[in-house]
Amino acid sequence: MREVTRLPCSLALPAILAISSCDGPQLVDMPVIPIDPQSLTVLSPAQDALWDVRDVLVVDDTIWALTASAPHVHGVGPTGKLTARFGSVGEGPGEFRFPSAIWPGGSSGSLTVWDSGSFAALTFSTGGALLSSSRTPLRGAIRSDIGTVTFGDPFRAVPVPGGLVVASYDSGVNRGSDLWNGRLVRIPDDGGDPRALFDFATDLPGAAHLPSASLLAPVPLWDGCPDGRIAVLDPVSRALFMLDPARNERAAFALPWHSEPLGSDARIAYMMSRVRAEIERGSASETEISSLATEAAANFADLFATEKPIAVDLKCAPNLVWIQSFEGSHPLGYGPLWTTVSFHRTSPAFSRVVFPAGFIPHRITESFAFGVVADTGGLQRLATVFVPPFARQRPRSPSTIPATRQAWPTNRGKLKP
Repeated sequence: MREVTRLPCSLALPAILAISSCDGPQLVDMPVIPIDPQSLTVLSPAQDALWDVRDVLVVDDTIWALTASAPHVHGVGPTGKLTARFGSVGEGPGEFRFPSAIWPGGSSGSLTVWDSGSFAALTFSTGGALLSSSRTPLRGAIRSDIGTVTFGDPFRAVPVPGGLVVASYDSGVNRGSDLWNGRLVRIPDDGGDPRALFDFATDLPGAAHLPSASLLAPVPLWDGCPDGRIAVLDPVSRALFMLDPARNERAAFALPWHSEPLGSDARIAYMMSRVRAEIERGSASETEISSLATEAAANFADLFATEKPIAVDLKCAPNLVWIQSFEGSHPLGYGPLWTTVSFHRTSPAFSRVVFPAGFIPHRITESFAFGVVADTGGLQRLATVFVPPFARQRPRSPSTIPATRQAWPTNRGKLKP
């Protein structure tokens, strides 16, 4: 693979770990800019609330949501009306074991669902008719509840021209540290042999400097971009890699921000989630759960990372990579603060963005973020947030982005993923 390495401060790739000596922009130079809450449009009605949405897709005038429970696929029109709902659990044609991602199908109006449980990509019409399906090689056993144990998404799969990219874990995934043993593999549509694109353990400089801690420790993050490239974040060396499978190239960019100490509140919040997962619902009061979690966080303090990871998720939009910061009250640090990395210039430009409270983005386009908002019981409704072009450059002064009064997709034509 031909490597095109572009690092600020003239850093060579082996010296990525010395990023802290750079004179590039630090977080103090990047003010936090909140998106106005009125830019949020809740689309689906309360009577059509969803549970455990795993992915969101927009195709023409329909937003599709993929949920963990059947029926798995839900289509909602621009007025919020439910237009389609299908997908059952099973082993038969068109049925799912563990659906985890959704993207546009090869034909107009179709959509493809990636079923991690059967290692298959299934393409449907908008009415739910199965059009085609293709299976991929096994890629290692992954515990089904890994998303409650660590950030990082081992079930992620993304389409690229002529194929599909997935992460393969020969030794399986049982804990966060196992994600460092993954490889990105391109699986051709024509049934040809899979091709390894990137090995986290050997191609990420940070893999040689992993902390000994296993809880809330940094893990590699990745996502597919609309132009066919793949973005990979090394959270230890603080470098962002951009892979181009079509041209067999890769570029690396240093990220000029640092970690903060991991406080006791974060450790206790994590242990509370684990205690709740282990005990029978209703068998302990909140006070008892808090006490057990506090004691466990103290007893297993040496298993926790000493610093917050620099990121817990990554999403690639057109010419822009969104990196989610560890913060907030979520046990795994999922919060509304994201840092964008723009590649419009010779060197990257950065912005820090705060989504409206309660909004969880699943997919981000040039102008919109598509995701969900949840009520106190965890039921979710589809929602959109208008994303102004400010995120494409480093902001110069703190401000609040003006609200957009336009509901999706009024006067904006057909939105494309």
